[in-house]
Amino acid sequence: MSFFYVAPFALSAQAFYSLKGTIRNTENVLLPGATVFIHELNIGTTTDISGNYQFLKIKPGSYHMHVYYTGYETAVWTFKISGNENIDIILKSTSLELKAFVIEESTLNIDDQERSMSVEVINREFIQKNAGTSFAQTLEKIPGINSINLGTGISKPVIRGMAFNRVAVAENGIKQEGQQWGADHGLEIDQHNIDRVEILKGPASLIYGSDAMGGVINIRPAIVPHENTFTSSLLLKGASNNDLIGTSAMVEGNRKGNIFRFRLTHQNYADYKIPADSFVYNNFLLPIEGKRLKNTAGVENNFSSTIGLQRNWGHSTVTFSAFDQHAGLFPGAHGTPRAFKLAHDGDYRNIELPAQKTKHFKVISNSNLLVFKNWLTIDMGYQQNHRQELSVPFAHGKGPTPNGDVELDLLLQTYTANVRYQVEKSEKSNFVFGLSGNFQQNNRGGFQFLIPDYTSKNIAGFVFQKFRMNKDLFFNAGLRYDQTVLQIYEYLEPVYEDSVSIRSYVRRNSNINRNFGNFSGGIGLSYNLTEFWNFKLNVGSSFRSPTTNELASNGIHHGAFRHEMGDSSLGSERGYQLDLGLSHHKGDFFFALTPFFYYFDNYIFLTPSGRFSTLPEGGQTYVFRQTKAITTGGEFKADYHLNKAMHLGLTGEYVMAHDILLHFPLPFTPPFSVEIEGEYELETINSKFRNTFFNINAKAFAAQNQTARNELKTPGYVLLNGSMGTSIDFKKQKIQFIFSVNNLSNKKYFNHLSRYRILNIPEPGRNFRITVVIPFEGKIKKK
Repeated sequence: MSFFYVAPFALSAQAFYSLKGTIRNTENVLLPGATVFIHELNIGTTTDISGNYQFLKIKPGSYHMHVYYTGYETAVWTFKISGNENIDIILKSTSLELKAFVIEESTLNIDDQERSMSVEVINREFIQKNAGTSFAQTLEKIPGINSINLGTGISKPVIRGMAFNRVAVAENGIKQEGQQWGADHGLEIDQHNIDRVEILKGPASLIYGSDAMGGVINIRPAIVPHENTFTSSLLLKGASNNDLIGTSAMVEGNRKGNIFRFRLTHQNYADYKIPADSFVYNNFLLPIEGKRLKNTAGVENNFSSTIGLQRNWGHSTVTFSAFDQHAGLFPGAHGTPRAFKLAHDGDYRNIELPAQKTKHFKVISNSNLLVFKNWLTIDMGYQQNHRQELSVPFAHGKGPTPNGDVELDLLLQTYTANVRYQVEKSEKSNFVFGLSGNFQQNNRGGFQFLIPDYTSKNIAGFVFQKFRMNKDLFFNAGLRYDQTVLQIYEYLEPVYEDSVSIRSYVRRNSNINRNFGNFSGGIGLSYNLTEFWNFKLNVGSSFRSPTTNELASNGIHHGAFRHEMGDSSLGSERGYQLDLGLSHHKGDFFFALTPFFYYFDNYIFLTPSGRFSTLPEGGQTYVFRQTKAITTGGEFKADYHLNKAMHLGLTGEYVMAHDILLHFPLPFTPPFSVEIEGEYELETINSKFRNTFFNINAKAFAAQNQTARNELKTPGYVLLNGSMGTSIDFKKQKIQFIFSVNNLSNKKYFNHLSRYRILNIPEPGRNFRITVVIPFEGKIKKK
């Protein structure tokens, strides 16, 4: 944190200039109340009654700003400050919501017009309107995004059929590290603490490392309030299906450039309801008492705080966050399902064994500093992920052990540092140079063994260039090199005579020392064919180092119902990717098509070995192997406004993933789906009701018959959903209400990616949700 205080003094001996201008529409009408935001400084202002804006004490350098105004396309303007500047901007009117905010990959400061790959952007309003029980489930509204679920509280994102260590989730510039290799391990993110998310579908290894082979979910810091102001909010929510009760409180402010932000979130949910009173597993009919899945309740508590400085040299913040979840696991999904395990315990909110406890603590420092008229970004982070799976030892053939009921105990510590320097060579050319380093240490415990202790070290460097040939043609290219050193330690499992005395040891894995180094790179273009059509092309090559579980796992993974065994001889994956994009925007109509084709050499996957495990409840042994594979498909999106208030939307996605050598589909591939929705919006009804909307949508999923060996096929289904909301003014206080219903027809269906799919357990039934948001804002008195 030393630079947090030293940098301002080291960089202060420069001249100051002003930036002024007006915001108008195409009819030359001034727009008062428009928001003008300078990206690099993370500061904003609003235009006055005459449409004027003003920033004082701006240092010489390269900047770009965003201009927002309701009912108009957001404008992005890149400029240099070398003296006092006057920039007037004209906004184009639109009724398309996706044009109302910047679509930008902010790590490289590339907007949608310049970027060769499509980027999806969602904001807080989207999250509140489409919120699921978890962040990954909320993202499913976006075509190409799915989630692997274990009940209602544990889920992880899937992008174009890829998940686990092929999808990176970054928050405030630091990649989330939390045993993401496990299908039954959720994402430790508080979705109520998110203001803006950028989703890159496709290879992003160049910037985010080898884990981003399939895509990136990039959670960006919130825009802080204007100087000497504060905002706060209280969110209350409830859901009928699992009797969820939740609340989240936030306060943030900016006093003379000293910024702060605090959030506290709590949610508590009970066993969830399904439209079935029994299920069939291995030809046995097993009961579901009261149509509620026993022991799927959970409790979640999250805290986050940010403090920092905002000055004309840039900004610097430090964020502390803590995620704490205790979730029950359906007893039939932990070991072999048996009827006696499924009897109702008398309390739908009670969390019994088996269960999962997850604690994730993070400290992240983010700084953006003006150095030699260009911008230096420094992101540093420390994470501690503590994951425990709890179960009764004798239920798994174990006698008394010193570990008690702790089946798995995984403690992962991660240190990360990322440095980027952006250089504006000219108005047409921009370079980004980057270095990153990562160190991990994992320690295991518990009476079961799945993965061993290990340490991992990674260092990488990259260079990226974007070049504007003319006003319609943009190129970009980049190259990255990664070097990873992985040291996995031998584990000798004790065999106990009793709860204290050790009779003998069994070797579960040996010492493994591996080095992986390789290049990633890509080139692409974005071309405005006409004023209304844009074409994108990106060709790249990426690689991924094998993970510890792929190299050295050797135990029963109860959340996946199998004995998993690694292979220490696995090599790196190599992928070759082609991404295309074609979009059209004219008037009130928007259309986009984004096909892709990926070829993988040495693709790592889990496959049955044909041998049965010698461990209790182990079943068949699955081993990690490598093959040649292809993944192809695409997404489409269309949006049309019949008038200013009414719009229709249509989205769809398709993924095909195939093992070329074994001639089998790859597992965890989502089925083809299409969604149609209609939404009616009114900015004002009268002086009391504002921002009112009514939405109804239907999403159809095709049957998934293209399945991997021993993977169940899943029939198709259609889900009906609806929502409505409004903001009501009570005197000087605004209160926002959002009411929604999922699975309106209480449809019995199976989610192909659910971890309970293998047990033939259907997904949750009808679910009514209500969210109430009470915002507050005010001025901070100057002293």
